[in-house]
Amino acid sequence: MPFIHIKSLPYEHAFNVTVAIIAIGKDFAEKNGIPLEHVHTTWEFFKPGHFAKGDFAPNYQPETPHSVIVDLLTPDFNDRQTIKQMLLSLAQGISQYANTPMRKIFINHRQAASDMVFDDGKIVSW
Repeated sequence: MPFIHIKSLPYEHAFNVTVAIIAIGKDFAEKNGIPLEHVHTTWEFFKPGHFAKGDFAPNYQPETPHSVIVDLLTPDFNDRQTIKQMLLSLAQGISQYANTPMRKIFINHRQAASDMVFDDGKIVSW
């Protein structure tokens, strides 16, 4: 943990998703003092036309009004300032490595509680 799940429409300009998610995860780990082996990063693309904002459902990630949607899951022991730092650093990394304006990134943070996570063959407590 943490888990970074990114979703967007496909981009019209090509970029290497594998390279981007590795760079985003590494950047996030470094900026937040988290061992890289604990950071999980995914990027999924909606099928063209499968994401609407209002009455606009384009085939590709447009400049406006659609955002890249990010779900960030972290343990619940982080204080608000740490979470703010995580949100900002994640937005910066996505912007840099996926060539996406920060104003086009929406990140939702969720917290996982101790004893509410199963990992590595056991219930995890912290």
